[in-house]
Formats: sequence, C-alpha cells, structure tokens
Amino acid sequence: MLRAALYIRVSTAEQKIHGLSLEAQQAELDRWAGQAGVQVVGRYADPGVSARKKAAGRPGLQRMLRDVRAGKIDLIVFTKLDRWFRSVAEYYKVQEVLEQYHVNWKTTLEDYDTSTAAGRLKINIMLSVAQDEADRTGERIRMVFDAKRQRREPTTGSVPTGYRLEGKRMVRDEASEAAVEAFFRTYLTAVSLSEARAAARERGLAIGDPLARKMLGNPAYAGRFCGVEGMCPPYVTREEFDRIQSLRGRTARRTKEGRVYLFSGLAVCGVCGCRLGGRANSRGGVPFYNCPGHYGRKSCPNGVNLSERKMESQLLAALEEPLSRYEAEFRPVRGGGPEKGEIAAARRRLARLKELYLSGALPLDEYRADRTALERRLVRLSAPPPAGTDPARLEALAREGWQAAYRALEPAGRRDFWRCLLQEVRLYPDRHVEFDLRRDLHSCHTPVGL
Repeated sequence: MLRAALYIRVSTAEQKIHGLSLEAQQAELDRWAGQAGVQVVGRYADPGVSARKKAAGRPGLQRMLRDVRAGKIDLIVFTKLDRWFRSVAEYYKVQEVLEQYHVNWKTTLEDYDTSTAAGRLKINIMLSVAQDEADRTGERIRMVFDAKRQRREPTTGSVPTGYRLEGKRMVRDEASEAAVEAFFRTYLTAVSLSEARAAARERGLAIGDPLARKMLGNPAYAGRFCGVEGMCPPYVTREEFDRIQSLRGRTARRTKEGRVYLFSGLAVCGVCGCRLGGRANSRGGVPFYNCPGHYGRKSCPNGVNLSERKMESQLLAALEEPLSRYEAEFRPVRGGGPEKGEIAAARRRLARLKELYLSGALPLDEYRADRTALERRLVRLSAPPPAGTDPARLEALAREGWQAAYRALEPAGRRDFWRCLLQEVRLYPDRHVEFDLRRDLHSCHTPVGL
C-alpha cells in the first residue's frame, strides 16, 4: 500500500476571492485517498502562504520534506498544480529532493505525469504560465498600491493605535488621541516605557509592553505611513521621532523594589564600554555602579564600585560651567500650559482649512502644508504637563539657581534631568567620571523646570 502525504495550501487573497479554502481542499484529498486505497501518513498545510513564496518559507512544506528524507512518504497528493508551486525555480529545487528519495506526486483535479518526457514538458509549460499569471497579478496590485500612495490613501485596512480610517483617509481616533499623546510626551520627558504606559492608562488606554515598543519605532506617529510622508496626522515631529529612536536603547527599567537609579542606561565603563549595572548596598541600600564585564565575565580590569552620590557630586561640579552657557535652554515651566482657547482656535482653523480645500478655494499643496503645521501645533498645545510637577514651585526654584532647583527634585525628577542633559557617563578605574552632553539640547524636553 502506497504511503501518501496530503498537501494543501492557500493564500489569504485566494481564499477570499475564489473560495479555495483549506477545508475544501482537505475534503477533496480525503475523498481521493478513500477511493485510491492509499495509506495517509500525514496531512500538511500552509495556510495564508503564497505559491510564489520560497520553499524555505513554507512551514508545512518543510515538515513534509523532512518526512520525505526520513523515508516515511511514497507519494505526495494535492488538488492542483498551482497549490504546489507557481515558480519554476522553486519547483525544481523541491523536485530534486523528491527524485533523490524516489517520491512521486499527483494532482487529483488535473492530469499530470512526471514519469515521461512529455509529462515533464507539460508541467514545465504550465508552471511557466502560472508564474507569468502571478507576475502580472503582482504588477497590477503594485500599480493599484502606487496610485493609492500618490493619493495618500492607506494600502491596508489596519492602522496603528491612535488612528482610524475616515473614508479613504487616516485621521486621529478621538477615543484614544489624548492617551497616545500622553504616551509619547511622557516618554520624551521621562525616557521610561513604564511611565509612558502609565500615562496612557490614566487616560483610558491600556498599552502592552510589545505594542508600546512597536509604537515607539513606528514612523506613522511622525506622519509617515506606507512609506509616504504626510499620509497621517503626526503625534510627534520628525525631530522628536528621531530623538525617540536614539533614546530607545537607554530606557529606564523599573526595578522590583521601585528604586530609582539616576544614571541607569547612561553610565558605561570607561575601559570596555560595557553598560554599568546599578545596584544597592545590602547594608544601607545606597545605590552604586560597577562594570558587569569585571564582575560577570571577569574580562575587564575595571573593578571600581562607585556610589551614586559620589558620581552625582562629580557631575554637578563639572556641569556648573556648561550649564551656565546653556541656561537659556532650560526655561522654567510656566503655570497651567496653553489656554483652552488656543487649542479650540487651532482646531477651528483646521476645520476651516478643510472647508476651503473641499470648496476648491485652496490648492492641495497649500492645504497639506498648512494642515501639517496646524496639526503639529495641536500636538504641542495638547501635550500634558509632566506628572507631579508644581510649575510655581519650580519657577521659584529656578530663580534661586539650577543646582538648588535640582536638589529640590524627587529621585525620578533627577533621573529625568540627567537623561535630558547627558549623552553618556564614563567611569574609569581611578574613580573619576567623564561625560558627553546631549547633542540635541535645543529639542530637549526637560521636566524639571530648569
């Protein structure tokens, strides 16, 4: 009795358009197996996989080929040739394996024979026709998508969190707009994923850790979607998006004890460049930093343990002169933020702008430029104030001097201060530290009111 493997495949598009469901193929193959009297040793499926996809990317096919090499299969059965391959090159890669292990294949709804030269020629011709058909279909789809992109229409019905489709345009989703804005503003301020998620959760939007990381790296939030600038209204500027990408590797992680390490993600070993680990003294809980390359892998000679207090003192002393030069960049937080009237006026201007465009009184290029400028202004006006800040107190502290204002901050505020100011802190074996100021201080969002 022949040992037969039943193979089924369908792409998502084919299943919707032509009804080539996996269930229909499976029923046909089971019917054939019952009539032919073969022993079914396995059923192998590749749902949602295109016939143009390389054989290496088809899990069901690869599992079947492993069983072929193990000598478990004599015959492979599928319904039609296009369920098998639409690429001549990929077909012959798999056919070589089948011939090596003396495994034949058969279609139940078409007549193909691999045992004769005429049969192999027919297969080659039909595969070429199928490949050409797939190529032409791909070209048509690409042309449709290119036309959509030129009109700034999304090529997918799935849009990122914070957006929705209105007709053929992406617009902000009013239900989650405030939460998404809070998420990005908090991250730019605190450089903490957990705090950004908490800010969104306070406004009614629960964002899981994987989604949060995906959102931070999605250019749609800077207005670029499907590879097209201006396809959607931005939540952050391009400069802010670029800054987020540079900050992502330095995100502050929440410790089990809830302890805040001021230089977590910033401090590195001056010898090997390894990121320093923040720890707490077991006796008094005093934070300190050391090199994992020395205490973990035993490969770095830098065995110094420097307390956070001493590192902080060195930096404060060294920063006195640079911060005097950059003092204008650290403006006090003014109370209350923008008036509600400013936000309402900007929204009214945006609606009026749309009316002018739809009536034909405003050219498309001018409409897009003015709309983008207004949307970015709304992002800035709607940004929530940093959590836990008292603008009046911070302004008073700032008048007393930046160090006095700094020392009045809570540990989380001090950590945010260093993250906004420093690019990197390096610890050397002689216990001294060196630092680099951030290169983008002009676009820095500092929460400390300095």
